[in-house]
Amino acid sequence: MIPILYGDEALNFKPIHDEANESEIENRVKEIIASVRKDKDQALKNWAKKLNDKVTDNWLLGLESIDAACMRLPQESKDVLEIAANRIQKYASAVMSLIKPVTVDNETFQTGMDFKPVQRVACYVPSGRYPLPSTALMTAMTARVAGVKEICICTPSVCDEIIYAATLCGVSEIYQIGGAQAAAAVAFGTESVKRADMLVGPGNAYVTEAKRQLQGQIGIDMLAGPSEIAIIADCGAKPKWLALDLLSQAEHDPGARAYLFTDNKDIAEATAKEITANLDTLDLPDFVRDSVKYNAILVLPSLSKCVDKANELAPEHLQLQVKDPESLKSGLLNYGALFMGYYATVPHGDYMSGPNHTLPTGGAARYSGALNPLVFLRAQSWMKSSDKADHLGRETAQFARLEGLTAHAAAAECRIGN
Repeated sequence: MIPILYGDEALNFKPIHDEANESEIENRVKEIIASVRKDKDQALKNWAKKLNDKVTDNWLLGLESIDAACMRLPQESKDVLEIAANRIQKYASAVMSLIKPVTVDNETFQTGMDFKPVQRVACYVPSGRYPLPSTALMTAMTARVAGVKEICICTPSVCDEIIYAATLCGVSEIYQIGGAQAAAAVAFGTESVKRADMLVGPGNAYVTEAKRQLQGQIGIDMLAGPSEIAIIADCGAKPKWLALDLLSQAEHDPGARAYLFTDNKDIAEATAKEITANLDTLDLPDFVRDSVKYNAILVLPSLSKCVDKANELAPEHLQLQVKDPESLKSGLLNYGALFMGYYATVPHGDYMSGPNHTLPTGGAARYSGALNPLVFLRAQSWMKSSDKADHLGRETAQFARLEGLTAHAAAAECRIGN
């Protein structure tokens, strides 16, 4: 049964973090990264054996296998993947249309900024408990729209849907490797895995920790861990819909977290009953019955307090199951993606609406946002000076001497009058 919290207990609610488990994961990931960096493909084989993953002499899926998978996939599956791909492309292209080079004319000198994509990106696509072709589309298509030339996919277990999704994004390199070892492989390169400039995409706790440890060695998008949802609901929300929305995220992973914030006690209690009922009727993983106990329904004094709690939690997904979502939107500061109104649900965004489902978790929405084309762009500034910019040299030398940097001053002064 999902806990219902009232009064001060609801106001003071904080998510529980398993620090002991985090330490264990950190140490194991450090070991994996060090071994892959040193022994490359041999380390990948060793870890595959230890973890009962597929062992191969070449982690790259052959083109014949890719073509065969695309031939096998039913047309109905292809159609839905293509609809999703087109919407993701349309959304990402709209974002890219806003990005233009900048030039500032200062008469005697000019400055500016160009935006260039990284050259090679690795997209991590989870496929352990569930294969996620949606993540292949969300990551690879967004990189493609941003102008990335080389895109590869790493996935623990390939399936026809992931392969076809990759081809829709123009990806031909699919590596059958997952976990922290996949992150290390694309960060350093191995005999059969080409090094990448950037690694994007969600993963389990080991993948997320690997991205954290490898940041700086390879660019990353964000630390996207287990799924999260928070819902703000008023008296007009439907308890059955709320229960299904919460369970739709809880079924992702044992570490997924689902929270309902409401100012209505009846809605809270009815939703809790619906969750229990649906645990018996839906074909859910066994872990959901246990993990739902770590989620919560909070009955708060007002919708304003629900907004405060959402800002404090900074959830990955935030649903507004209220009559007038626009009235709450301006007060909401921290979330990865917002779903507004009774008819909007997170699964729309997970698959078909267009905005990216690769989102910050664990409170990271306080300082980061959704995966988008800008993540793949490097802002590169430039300046061009002329022989008429003596004032710039004098100003630069003056400032350099404020900091005691005499060579800086001399480099600027030698150009004055010459």
